[in-house]
Amino acid sequence: MSNWFAKQLGRIGLADKQAEDLASAAPSGAPVSILLVDDTPANIQVLMETLKPLGHKLLAAKDGEAALGIAKRSRPDLILLDVMMPGIDGFEVCRRLKEDPELAQAAVIFCSALDDTAAKVRGLQLGAVDFVTKPFEPEEVVARVGSHLAIQQLARSLAARNRSLARELAVAQAGKQDALRRVDWMLLGGSEAMQEVKASVREAAADVAPVLLRSLPACGAEAVARAIHDASARRAGAFIGVDCIRLAASTAGLDGPAFSLGGEVPSRLELADGGTLFIEQIDRLTGTDLEQFASWVASATAAREAGRKAVPDVRVIAVTGLVSGKSLPEGFPSPLTLELTSHLLPLPSLAERRPDILPLASEILVRQSRSLGRKLKGFDPTSVQRLQAHDWPGNLRELEDVVARSAVASPAKASMATIDPALLQSGIALGSYRLVRKLGAGGFGEVWEGRHQMLARPAAIKLILSEAASAPDTVERFRREATATASLSSPHTVTLYDFGVSDQGQFYYVMEMLDGFDLEHYLGQHGTMPPARLVHFLIHACRSLVEAHAAGLVHRDLKPSNMYACRLGLEVDVLKILDFGLVRQAGGSQPRLTQADLIVGTPDFIAPECALGKDDLDGRTDVYSLAATAYNLAAGKSVFTGANPMVVVMQHIQAKPVPLVTVAPHVPQGLSDLLMACLAKSPADRPDAQVLLAALLASGLAQGWTETDRQAWWAEHRQARKA
Repeated sequence: MSNWFAKQLGRIGLADKQAEDLASAAPSGAPVSILLVDDTPANIQVLMETLKPLGHKLLAAKDGEAALGIAKRSRPDLILLDVMMPGIDGFEVCRRLKEDPELAQAAVIFCSALDDTAAKVRGLQLGAVDFVTKPFEPEEVVARVGSHLAIQQLARSLAARNRSLARELAVAQAGKQDALRRVDWMLLGGSEAMQEVKASVREAAADVAPVLLRSLPACGAEAVARAIHDASARRAGAFIGVDCIRLAASTAGLDGPAFSLGGEVPSRLELADGGTLFIEQIDRLTGTDLEQFASWVASATAAREAGRKAVPDVRVIAVTGLVSGKSLPEGFPSPLTLELTSHLLPLPSLAERRPDILPLASEILVRQSRSLGRKLKGFDPTSVQRLQAHDWPGNLRELEDVVARSAVASPAKASMATIDPALLQSGIALGSYRLVRKLGAGGFGEVWEGRHQMLARPAAIKLILSEAASAPDTVERFRREATATASLSSPHTVTLYDFGVSDQGQFYYVMEMLDGFDLEHYLGQHGTMPPARLVHFLIHACRSLVEAHAAGLVHRDLKPSNMYACRLGLEVDVLKILDFGLVRQAGGSQPRLTQADLIVGTPDFIAPECALGKDDLDGRTDVYSLAATAYNLAAGKSVFTGANPMVVVMQHIQAKPVPLVTVAPHVPQGLSDLLMACLAKSPADRPDAQVLLAALLASGLAQGWTETDRQAWWAEHRQARKA
């Protein structure tokens, strides 16, 4: 029925896409039914033969009483009704139909030899939609029936669509209220620090310029952003979020495009039209996304200065995790940095708003008690002292975790909660470890600095966020990452200590704590990398990959953020490969754990065969991504750029890259040629990691980055960080 309906909608002037959408919204189930009412059997027969090719269900009645009975039972969509009949005539039948709420929606077309205007007017006044004059012209009957059925179905489709939209709106409103309830408690308290924040919220709400929140993790950035939005003239508009860490991770694309304009799928920037775009961790914005966002900000600034509205008309509230030194990376375009930092709002840590700790903890306790069906009214005096004396390195998230655990652990009949001192020993408990400080996040995971409860050695702990932990595929991915990493012993692969599942069902693994930075951070802070240092790092990366590939493991997501330069004892500039979360056995011997049709890898660095979803991958897939990473570090730009991630992916599959030496003339021709060979479309045309390692060593380029150079660089920049 939907194909017929779409065709009829096209006949009455609706565009193909509109017709398709409305047809899909049409109530499904019973076929279209037509009731033919005439006291002359021959007329019934003619109408039957005329309408049969339409494929609808045809019913017949020889008089008005019979017609009303059939209509009551079958509820036809359209009725072809004779006027002059024995017993009650067609006008009376129409009147009764329209008085019955269950039958009033049926379209009535009168079929009559009466051709005078008065009869037609009377029929239309009774609720009929059309008149067909006897004797019938088959083409006319088919055309009129088709049009009126389409109009009737259109009305039903629009009603169904309106009901659906009303439900979606109600769901969105409920989601908004839930989001507000989840974060509004973070703004409680009357400390001097929070009074300043609230004053800044009022000031920002009265303006339209972008706001940059400078905040450590879990300091209430989203709550502040929502407060600004809800106090502004845009409160009725959408509040749309973009997580730049998730955007840059291997899950890029799951939420749709972020900042592109005019695509078939609206970007999150376009969805925020008339409202607010909340950008988390904007300091991690890179590549095409950064270019698109900077371009829109420039146009929006120009429009605002000219007294016009930006297109789309969006207020930006962003969060940067750079809380010391510059608020945004050096790699950001200067106009964008200037625009975003013109209204900078630093958010205090929990330790900087100590008078608020007890009100915050009390609110959390009330909510937790309610969810547990308990009546805890507060904390005992000793617990109050413990709450106020603790350093709270985990900020609001740690406070929430401690109070929630205390509520659960309190005796059933207790009226006061007790804070166990163990909960406040160097951070949030996680198995045998404690989370001391959040280091970063990406995709579904978070990385924390942690310590074993019995050992002093620090560690980095990676865990699945609670909202993702219920997904079997995600848990399996992290288990596989831990197992694969544990099997490798290269000094250039991160060392795994332990892995397990917490009491809350969070899968975690514990790896060595590294002192350094990832190469994405390097590029953002220091710009392009000199060739000698780049080759030095590539040699280290190849040594890691040679071991992994020999074991039959393919990383599949090499990129700057997964390559970490660190200090190990007296050695500096030691590269470690991180995140084997997408690793799989070469040759496709393991089942795919990703969603169907989801590209695995990061668009800027993805190998063509990986982008095509091929299963027979080997180590040369990683060689391609390593070369794309080197290109990015040397040139300050990706091998390919585009309006959205899929455009970039298609270029990796089809387009020929511009030689590295063309965009980065300082790169030696030999190194450029070697890396371009690694970017060959076919894996068969690329060197493997062992061959690449030998070529890099033979080039002698790494000798230009000496031990003295390395030590001097680290000494200079470590002092800069401390300053």
